[in-house]
Amino acid sequence: MSSRSKPLAAIRSALFGLLVFLPLLFVNAMQMISILWRYISPSLFRRYNSFWAHYYWSYCVWLARNIGDFRVSIVSDPLPKGENAVVLSNHQSAVDIVVQLAFGQQYGRLGDMKFFVKDGLKYVPGPGWGMVFLDSIFMKRDWTRDRENVVGRLKKFKQVGAPIWINLYPEGTRLKPAKLLAAQEYAKKSNLPIPRHVLIPRVKGFLASVEGLEGHLDAVYDMTIVYPNGKPPTLWGLLSAEGQEVKVEIKRFPIASLPSGPEERSQWLMQLYRDKELVIDRMLNSFAS
Repeated sequence: MSSRSKPLAAIRSALFGLLVFLPLLFVNAMQMISILWRYISPSLFRRYNSFWAHYYWSYCVWLARNIGDFRVSIVSDPLPKGENAVVLSNHQSAVDIVVQLAFGQQYGRLGDMKFFVKDGLKYVPGPGWGMVFLDSIFMKRDWTRDRENVVGRLKKFKQVGAPIWINLYPEGTRLKPAKLLAAQEYAKKSNLPIPRHVLIPRVKGFLASVEGLEGHLDAVYDMTIVYPNGKPPTLWGLLSAEGQEVKVEIKRFPIASLPSGPEERSQWLMQLYRDKELVIDRMLNSFAS
């Protein structure tokens, strides 16, 4: 980027940030109204806040496409309308969330999407407060407590029959060179296939999600996100309207096709991520064709 274009990019980024954040504060204000009937009608509370999630996240996707020049191409297995799912995704950048929102919008499920969120975020006006009203699952990074919270919260969605897409990054963190090197070293010591494009998945969150939604869950969606040359954009790049093409592939696995035991499900997830390496190779090659 030239020295002349840097100030322009900073201005674009600041304006884009305001366009994202200021409407979110308005949405927070509208969400707070729902406190009046949260305990009188929990169903209305959920539907009301799902409406605002759909409205605001649709707006974010519109901004990314029309101002950020963010282009998402999705190829997917047929997805039955209205089914409940755990959505697994590889994780490379904060921009992955925008990709997931584009996916949810395309299939009309934005208002049903839930995320695992760091506990400290719930105190932050805007995104944190919004997640609180959406009943997202806040994690303290203490699995002894987090597991009970995950299973318990998801069982409540099951008990009331609430529609849900729960988004999960099994790698646990973004793919960075140091993280990938550590995963490769671990794989060598453990006599496992050496990862190249993804980290070795952590199985606990996946197992707890499936357990909590047992009997309410219809499928697992495997989401693979690939950026040109394997280089994900930064959030700054998106806000600076640098433009970006993204390819996404969705594979659907009916819940009945998964093994029944936790050990077998753990191995299933590990194999899924080994197979994802080849999927990413193919998708990267498609950028050049």
